[in-house]
Amino acid sequence: MPIKKTAVRKSEDQEEMMDFDDFVARTPKAKKANKTWLFITLLLVIIVLGAAIFFMPKLKMNKTAQYQAIFLESQQVYFAKVVKEDALSVYLDDVYYIQTQQQVIPAIEEGAEDTVKEVPVLVKRGQELHQPSGWMQINRNKIISIEQIGADSEILKEIEKVKAQK
Repeated sequence: MPIKKTAVRKSEDQEEMMDFDDFVARTPKAKKANKTWLFITLLLVIIVLGAAIFFMPKLKMNKTAQYQAIFLESQQVYFAKVVKEDALSVYLDDVYYIQTQQQVIPAIEEGAEDTVKEVPVLVKRGQELHQPSGWMQINRNKIISIEQIGADSEILKEIEKVKAQK
């Protein structure tokens, strides 16, 4: 089978003959390489931007660092200042929680038995046996909600009493 020749004009006066296979093979390679590099560059930009958004710390919920109630899945509630947040965790400082203690009320009458009553007590974090220090880190997926504590709330008054005792 003979090879077909095609004419390509470089100028008006001159014609050059080129093999058809060479002409077809030469043109697409340059365009395919450009598209590949464009795709790779675009993919890298998307990955870098996604990582930056995911790992960049979020803004604080409350820049004045007021006390907030943090409700967890485990039914535990912490009263603290949210000092930092990122994509995976919330960091708390000056943390308090409520713990119930048994209080014995002595009998008024002779022969009667003493009464035991469960009393809620506000405890500052750091007084436990292992004496934790620094910020408390909580995984975001364990938090149900975070609410501001009102200026006239009983919890805030109790926190101020605990601080005054020190």
